[in-house]
Amino acid sequence: MKKALACLLVLLLLLGCAAAETVSYEQLFSMAEDAGKMSVRFLWLGDAPDKDSKPGDSMILTSPDGQVMVLDTGSPFCVDYITRALDTMGVKRIDCLVLSHPHIDHVSGAPTLMEKYEIGTVYTSAVVYETSRYYRAYMDAIANLGLNHVILYEGMSFAFGAEVMVQVFNPTETIEYLDGEKKVNTQFLNNQSLVLKMTYGDSSFLFAGDLYTPGERAVVERWKEELDCDVVKANHHGASTSSSTSWRKALSPIITVITNDKLEDYYIAQRYASVGEVYHTYYDGSVCVRTTGDGTYEVLTEKEHSSTRFAK
Repeated sequence: MKKALACLLVLLLLLGCAAAETVSYEQLFSMAEDAGKMSVRFLWLGDAPDKDSKPGDSMILTSPDGQVMVLDTGSPFCVDYITRALDTMGVKRIDCLVLSHPHIDHVSGAPTLMEKYEIGTVYTSAVVYETSRYYRAYMDAIANLGLNHVILYEGMSFAFGAEVMVQVFNPTETIEYLDGEKKVNTQFLNNQSLVLKMTYGDSSFLFAGDLYTPGERAVVERWKEELDCDVVKANHHGASTSSSTSWRKALSPIITVITNDKLEDYYIAQRYASVGEVYHTYYDGSVCVRTTGDGTYEVLTEKEHSSTRFAK
């Protein structure tokens, strides 16, 4: 089925046809068609207020039986985009709140969500980033609100609803800090990103936060063919720090979604487009990818999608 859809997407590319339906904001965030499907909404989080900031990531996932997951919570100026989306969907409870790694553009909205919505379980890695006030803020909120907090590491798995299995491929159980102490830098933190593969029937999605190329190589070496998936969120917002050849070959996605307020690297997008369809929140707005678990996908975008944007 995956190869058949890949051929269909290539045909659409050749014909210059859009492989998505353009809908209104209200339609994209309506849950009326979600029942019995796994849906992932990749949020447009607005434009960065200055050149030194970036919106980051936030995805809202719904399981076939109606559970809700929020994966990452964007930068400080983005939380209203997330709460608006959740409120439009009618969400009162977030069953799974997952934070891929403790960088500002992935975790800043977490305390607000913890206070505004009922939270089932918070999932993070064990990495410590004590010098970040955003890390301390969500850790304090977890403690103050008495939330269930699960530390994830490779080899673990958990259920998202009754039918979606989430496998964890990164980080390792023991985190080795720089100089043997809890010292961190950007690359170190990004390479501790949670790598999660979510499988529903014959359909699969993979999320790996801001994993850099060295981290990608390490994960590929440990997990190899298990990384194969249909849909992927491009690592580190589509930047050239990531999406190495070995990583793309291991995943072989037929749909790639890049989350960013700009085109970080045209060639990264083009390389993904050579094997499947690429969606980008800068051009497409928020993107919803849905499946009944049969290996085929429905894609909705806020803006008109072009299948030839990144074609050679």
